[in-house]
Amino acid sequence: MPKNIKKFYNAFYTVLEYGFFTIIFWRQNKNKFFRKFVIIASALFFLFEFYYISKAAVERLDSIPIAIETILIFIYIFSFFYDFSKTVRSTFIYNHYCFWLSVGILIYLGGSFFYYMLVNNLDSKEYEKLADLTYIAETIKNILFGIAMIILQKFTVNKINNHPKNIPNLDMNVI
Repeated sequence: MPKNIKKFYNAFYTVLEYGFFTIIFWRQNKNKFFRKFVIIASALFFLFEFYYISKAAVERLDSIPIAIETILIFIYIFSFFYDFSKTVRSTFIYNHYCFWLSVGILIYLGGSFFYYMLVNNLDSKEYEKLADLTYIAETIKNILFGIAMIILQKFTVNKINNHPKNIPNLDMNVI
């Protein structure tokens, strides 16, 4: 693959990944300050990503935008945990699908953070040797995402089963 096309492919992947992860936490947090922060941080991130790709000489990967993406997603995850902990709920946090998504994303981004930061400084032997280690974090993320889907499906079925049917109100008190 030509370097120019690979550079834009990697940038597109970074932006797409950031977008999907951000939408997950955007939907979970109703705090107005958090939402404003996400909008501003996302706009700045997208602008930086496009500037970086257009100006920087990217060898293998857009390391700096990936580091910024990771830090922003960590902030969103910690905000989710904080918001969840201060709200009184009748269920435990591990019964919420977003918990499993959050843990999966933390493991995935945290497990590959330093590799992605150093990938442009590695020689080809080290690059290929260490590339397989990122698959471990990605596999754990995928397993946890699967658990999240099972919990979400279970929650949706329980919500439908516990929802009262359309029962007509037969209370006819006439004055």
